[in-house]
Amino acid sequence: MNALLLYFLAYIFLRSVSNGADRLYGTPFSLALSISAIVIGLVAAWHMRHVRIHKRIFTVLKCSSFFVVTCGLSFVVNAFAARNIIDQYAAWYEILRYVYLIMFVILLSAVYRHPAFCLNVHRVYVLLLFLMAAVGLGQYLTGHAELVTPYDKFKRVVSLSSHPVSFSLELVLTFCVCELSRRKMRHPIRHVHIVVYMVFLVALVLSASRTGAVLLGVTIGMFLLIQRPFLLPGFAAAFAGVLWLSPFGELFSELSSVPEYILRGDYVVWDWRTGVTSFHWRIHHWYYLSTLGLERPWIGYGPGQEILYSPFSLLAHSQFVEIFFDTGMVGLISFAMFWFSIPLVAMSDRQRLVISYGKKSAEIGTLHFWMAMFGGVTLVALFDQSFNKETVAFSHLIVSVFVVLCQPKAVTERGLGSLYSHVSMRPCPAPA
Repeated sequence: MNALLLYFLAYIFLRSVSNGADRLYGTPFSLALSISAIVIGLVAAWHMRHVRIHKRIFTVLKCSSFFVVTCGLSFVVNAFAARNIIDQYAAWYEILRYVYLIMFVILLSAVYRHPAFCLNVHRVYVLLLFLMAAVGLGQYLTGHAELVTPYDKFKRVVSLSSHPVSFSLELVLTFCVCELSRRKMRHPIRHVHIVVYMVFLVALVLSASRTGAVLLGVTIGMFLLIQRPFLLPGFAAAFAGVLWLSPFGELFSELSSVPEYILRGDYVVWDWRTGVTSFHWRIHHWYYLSTLGLERPWIGYGPGQEILYSPFSLLAHSQFVEIFFDTGMVGLISFAMFWFSIPLVAMSDRQRLVISYGKKSAEIGTLHFWMAMFGGVTLVALFDQSFNKETVAFSHLIVSVFVVLCQPKAVTERGLGSLYSHVSMRPCPAPA
């Protein structure tokens, strides 16, 4: 168990760092690490063969396996019957990536009951958040920020990721795991948290990614709406003010022309003169791919093929449009089952927590924070596919679920006058 936990923590850290190494030097570190996770996941599954797995986790595994089978069916039909598969490597990659995620869930199922799991995850993620943010800040200070797309008006940093959007998503999700694990252990915010979180916010601004900003704002906003609704107006005003004074102000103000673009029907035929922002071409892209997908509505064109049918040679930039185009309605339904089985795992202990600690307890607050984060990720997935495509980001979401499920051995004693000085925690039997 200790060896598996050590491997998992080292893997989480190295898998994020390997993105930067692969991008800069063309190394295959990420592939090697992902293969090792699949192998270790099989080892963990063997050791767990006599352990009764959490029924909700088992549901996620069944739903994800069903989606993998759907992807395989789409691949077989399009490769051998219709002969529509253009890029077989992309198709196999999509299938194997979800196999990897299944193995990752199994690996986490083997280690999350360890008493030190939550504490060690918190330490690793705080270190990882600081490293990612510091590298991004260093890129900006040394003049290595760059214009990534033709629509960019500001030079952006990518840190250890391949793209500013991927960087911002990983950054925000890493922050969320830090906060979830801190709240789970009921640790107060210390000076190290303040320093790391400030560097994180600066790096997020330097990424100039609307996606990351929306995810952070929606997560905190939804959490305040549930837990502290009287603070929501103040947060909304402050967040809007920060966005307006930062590079995000111009980025979001450009979207004011989107409603008119839709009402005029300009998205039907692409014209670069009317598509003044990246969001305009996304709308046309969704319309184009969805219309094309309706020609093969049940099984799609094969996993990973949308970029080859795109008029821009780009990904769909919508997680659900991508799934529909690749695997049809069958794939979209099976993916939705998998996607929404994830919150069922996180909320599986809610009734027990309410009975044990009450509706206003810190445990329920932690669960509410996770629900807000998942709501933000789902919203982001509607207009960006980066989350689904980025294995690291998806891995962070899975880790966050197990942080919610885990039972820390105990919290450290608080000094007199501490907000949490009266709190004690005891390990609870893991649900079957």
